[in-house]
Amino acid sequence: MERYSKVGMQELDQRLSKIVEAARKKPVSVYRYGAPWVWIVSQDDWQGALKEVSSYIPPGHSLVLLRPQIDELLDQHGDLLQGLNAEPGLLIAPRTVVQILLLQLLYSVPSEQQLYEQLSYNLLFRWFVGLDLNQKVWAFSVLSRDIATLLNDPRAVRLIQKIIGEVFCGALLQMPEFSLNFALLHTWLARHENTSISSN
Repeated sequence: MERYSKVGMQELDQRLSKIVEAARKKPVSVYRYGAPWVWIVSQDDWQGALKEVSSYIPPGHSLVLLRPQIDELLDQHGDLLQGLNAEPGLLIAPRTVVQILLLQLLYSVPSEQQLYEQLSYNLLFRWFVGLDLNQKVWAFSVLSRDIATLLNDPRAVRLIQKIIGEVFCGALLQMPEFSLNFALLHTWLARHENTSISSN
């Protein structure tokens, strides 16, 4: 008997509740474009896992391969991120919020609620933003507020645009697992069309 089952995206959309229920008994691997994409596991399996999140991430995954370039750009804008950290009431590190917003763009996550859910159970998402296996996700109200705070700052939005432009745009055609939501990025940028900022 197999230790896990696997389903495709279409089946996941059609039978979500039954698949989640089945995952309580054994993990379910969700496939996208014929390749493993995410796992659905029970709370007991999740809490009982002894390995670090990174041990579950394939070393050849596109996001893993591009991570050094993303980190380099974030490091280059450390002063900007440190300045954003001084925003009153911000509880999540600005660097982490930028990473969360990159995931929303790259995987076309349609809502903050679904983004929150992905951060709860998607090992790739958790690895990318630095959450350990047993680490709880921030409260949804905190996540939503901190996302709004960063998106209201033109410097943060242009940093996201810079990362997308320099790291991903040339690679998207060769990396079909990404489905970049350009419309969402343009919506974020449109808020600040008349805002003049100095480059950092």
